[in-house]
Amino acid sequence: MTHPGMVHLITSFRSLTDAAKAQLDGFQGCGISTEKTMRYMAGVSGGYSLVGFLKKDAYNYVDKRRRAKIVDGDANAAIVYLEGKVDADPTSMARYNVTEDEMLANLLWADGGNRIDYQYFGDVLAFDSTYKKNKYKRPLVIFSGCNNHKQTCIFGFGLVLDESIASYTWLLENFLEVMCSKQPSVVVTDGDDSIREAVRTIFPNATHRLCAWHLEKNVTSNVKDDNLRRLFNRWIYSEMRADDFEAEWAQAAADYGLQDSLWWNQVYGKKEMWANAFLCEKFCAGYRTTSRCEGINSVCKNFLESKHSMLELVQNLELLVREYRNNEVLAQFRSIYSEPVLTTSLESLERHAASVYTRAVFVDAKREIQSVSSVNFVGVRRSLTTKVYTVEEYGHPGRHIIVLCDKNMGKLECGCNFWRIQGFPCKHMFFVMKHEHLLTIPSSLVLKRWTKEAKSLGAYTEKTDDGGDRGFLLRHGALHSASRWLFFLGAQKVGLFGVALEGIRRLCATLESELANGVHPTKSKQCGEIRDPVVVRTKGAPRGHKRKASKRKCANCNKPGHTKRTCTDGRPCRGKKTRVDTFNSAEDEGQSEEVAELEATESNDQTIGVEHVIGGGSVRMPQVELINTVPFCRYRGQ
Repeated sequence: MTHPGMVHLITSFRSLTDAAKAQLDGFQGCGISTEKTMRYMAGVSGGYSLVGFLKKDAYNYVDKRRRAKIVDGDANAAIVYLEGKVDADPTSMARYNVTEDEMLANLLWADGGNRIDYQYFGDVLAFDSTYKKNKYKRPLVIFSGCNNHKQTCIFGFGLVLDESIASYTWLLENFLEVMCSKQPSVVVTDGDDSIREAVRTIFPNATHRLCAWHLEKNVTSNVKDDNLRRLFNRWIYSEMRADDFEAEWAQAAADYGLQDSLWWNQVYGKKEMWANAFLCEKFCAGYRTTSRCEGINSVCKNFLESKHSMLELVQNLELLVREYRNNEVLAQFRSIYSEPVLTTSLESLERHAASVYTRAVFVDAKREIQSVSSVNFVGVRRSLTTKVYTVEEYGHPGRHIIVLCDKNMGKLECGCNFWRIQGFPCKHMFFVMKHEHLLTIPSSLVLKRWTKEAKSLGAYTEKTDDGGDRGFLLRHGALHSASRWLFFLGAQKVGLFGVALEGIRRLCATLESELANGVHPTKSKQCGEIRDPVVVRTKGAPRGHKRKASKRKCANCNKPGHTKRTCTDGRPCRGKKTRVDTFNSAEDEGQSEEVAELEATESNDQTIGVEHVIGGGSVRMPQVELINTVPFCRYRGQ
């Protein structure tokens, strides 16, 4: 007989009920691991022995469900899931193309919220690729920007076949079509050659800005002189004119003898993309680096794993977007329904700034208002209806700054270009407002993308899906939340516990009878055409193969397994020449193995390269062929 404490381990005494399966599905849908789910269920039940099943049973069920979802192919499942999203959100869109052998190549998708955010805040676009987020090792590209709360907002996602110019060109071209052909004014990337060429082709009018952090890292690895490094930092971040930059660059090239340096000339050829002298008048919404992209990649670790299928990748990225949107809603609520404390002497201007700007932008604008005390008045003159103010900053005498003010037209212009870069007035402008006794900030200086009304309140409403597995999980979670108070009251006393338990049983019997009268199994869509992608090789140095350590050989007979002391061969040592020749032959043999392995790797690369070329260069771009739902377009690669 089994010990009473181990009866729950017998196979016939444990089973996964439908309620337990639904709870497991709900936790999995929220991105919670099976380990944490079992820990929670054991805590609620009073111990692992009272759960009714083992942890292994839960893992087996989750794995079975995962395999059932992609029984017709992982790529098909992901496409069908994206098609199903159109029923709940008609504004969501996706694009994909396939290779000649019907294998999924590139995929791009964005829901309605992503597309709406891009229309509001798509003037500055940043994107970067990340690895090890799916079992196919496909690079994941996340398009992002900055909203009116200076938070990161996501515009869409893409999976590319490889990091070639053709793949990025296809991705950006379809991204532009999905976003209603709205061109960004600034694009921020890490400076990859393929991305740079694709951006130049698809966004010809946009300012392509390279990540300052990546450039500093490149300078650090190529420049060993500390003074030259400081010069690069000055060129990247300091405000200066283009002719001053050219003069300093030429002087540095002469001082350090870098006129013939290939790296030096390559960096100079991209000066319009990284030097602040050429970017000082561009509004970048605070972007100088791709650190926001790296931040998204870091958050992705909480939702994505390298073993995830493509369907799990798409589903879990929705949870990622939900996290960012929740942060946006919290910031919007705080900006609308809270009043900041006014601390400056320019109370009217500060109150107006608090009423129009979001809280994050107001903090920066308030800092400029407080800095008015460091601005000194030099002089003013009139030119028609415009007043020309000359001011200077405390600690910098003689460095005059010109501010133009037309009070009748409500216009202000400052020579420091702060407003063009940041999007809100500088301290010099606030100084002139104080001098002109203006009570509010001129409307021409209030950039709408930084205001509370930059995005309509209806866009903050989270859309829910009423049908399918997603709808079932939502309804299950809502009922679970609504029943918490019932559980709390029923657990107060033993008598109340019996009443609650009996009522639950009666209600369950009623629902079971109602459900049995109208159950009709639903069939999911099936494509059955697209093959799953293969595992690709990403950029970077290949993994090093460790060579097997050679066994120690005898000094007399040059055979392994023994030493000179135990050698049974009485022949004298053959001499150093023979031993050296033998060692060289062994080394040549090892090198020949490495060469053969390298040749095999190169042959694989060539095969993959042929399969991965889709569009771009001399290859004709694929044609458009509409399939089932209108928002989806299928491209056949040639």
